[in-house]
Amino acid sequence: MAEEISYKLIKEIRYYVKKYNSKIDTANKLGLSYDTVLFYTKDIRIRSRKKDIDYRGINGKSLDLLKELMKNGYAFSSKKYNTTHYIKLKKYFPNIRRTKMHGKMIYYLDDKSIPAIKAFVEGLNKKVISYQELKNVAKVFDTSLNKEEKRKIISDNQPNFFSETNKFS
Repeated sequence: MAEEISYKLIKEIRYYVKKYNSKIDTANKLGLSYDTVLFYTKDIRIRSRKKDIDYRGINGKSLDLLKELMKNGYAFSSKKYNTTHYIKLKKYFPNIRRTKMHGKMIYYLDDKSIPAIKAFVEGLNKKVISYQELKNVAKVFDTSLNKEEKRKIISDNQPNFFSETNKFS
């Protein structure tokens, strides 16, 4: 049973519950039992604190995504890594970017945009890619490629017709 307290203390309890959105913190602050605070504030609904918790540190799949970003400079979106993990990392690392094109999403570090473009083009599974299309991809990644970089990406992406397995007899 809740202890009887003054009207002034009840007002103070209600004020703190609304201000701090926590009945247990109010009880601790005022030196009252939790049951007493609960009794006098049962009509006050508080938001779930789960939504308001700022998780300190990075863990789970977000940590795996960060490891892959640090290793390769990029990571493709998949069932393993999704937008939620990207948003969590973006809070701590503002230099992480996200690009979506042709139905594929890739996360990459700002300074690793060229390796990300190369991986993205390889992931398109196109036999032939034009310079114009490569220019459009680079524009989406908010970077520009010089002629040598374009030539390297396109030559790496083209199949080698004269390899040992494709030799004409």
